[in-house]
Amino acid sequence: MMKTFKMYLEFTRKSFQRSAAYRVDSWSRIIGNIMSLGIWGCIWFALYHGHDSVENISFQSMLSYILISMALQGIHNAGTPLWEIQYRVRTGDIAFEMLRPYDYPLRMLFTDLGSISFHFVTAILPLYIVIFALFQPDIPLSASQWGLFILSAALGYLIRYSLELTFGLFTFWLIETGGVEDVFYFSISLFSGSVVPLWFFPDWLERLASLLPFQGIYFIPNAIFIGELSGQEIWPALLNQVIWLIICYGLLRFVWNKASMKIVVQGG
Repeated sequence: MMKTFKMYLEFTRKSFQRSAAYRVDSWSRIIGNIMSLGIWGCIWFALYHGHDSVENISFQSMLSYILISMALQGIHNAGTPLWEIQYRVRTGDIAFEMLRPYDYPLRMLFTDLGSISFHFVTAILPLYIVIFALFQPDIPLSASQWGLFILSAALGYLIRYSLELTFGLFTFWLIETGGVEDVFYFSISLFSGSVVPLWFFPDWLERLASLLPFQGIYFIPNAIFIGELSGQEIWPALLNQVIWLIICYGLLRFVWNKASMKIVVQGG
């Protein structure tokens, strides 16, 4: 067991080193983060202009929400994109992965952890230290709130990882999955609360979003961070994330087992 774990950690280490070799990519991510933060900060500043709060959410809390949401998006986007998984399936490279002595979904997860760790250390952490020092947005006031936020953010990442890899594996059957990819990213951008919190949604759309797994990716961690989810309200939210993670990971394993028996090589 320990030997197997060390093998997967080696993928993490190699991925970290590979990310370190592309410094221009790191700088481009930092610039992209700054531009995104500037754009959304201006949008929410305009929406809050003349109002101390909207839906009982202060501008300072909303600023914190957007800052953390952009940070989480940057971390998630540092992982293997959906199109790369699809490319491996189309070219037949996935067949070589199946012949190797490791579990491909787990290998992908540990590989992503390496690139995510590098991106966090070089692009997210330095930038956000400066931003939080300058703008002083609302932050968790207790170690327990920080711990619950980190736990929720980790669960959210694993939910997205399971969903993204599952959608990527659909290439085994669909070959061309541009439409599926569009549906996946649109669903995340709308129902996850990544830029528009769910409490600003119309009642019918908020109820629909609450029935889907996407809110666990951004909305729940962000709400915990700014204190909108606190006390006893946190536990049902975390339980919701755990349940959806079990469902999404179970779906991933099911699709992977089916895909393992159906290899279609296109162009190679």
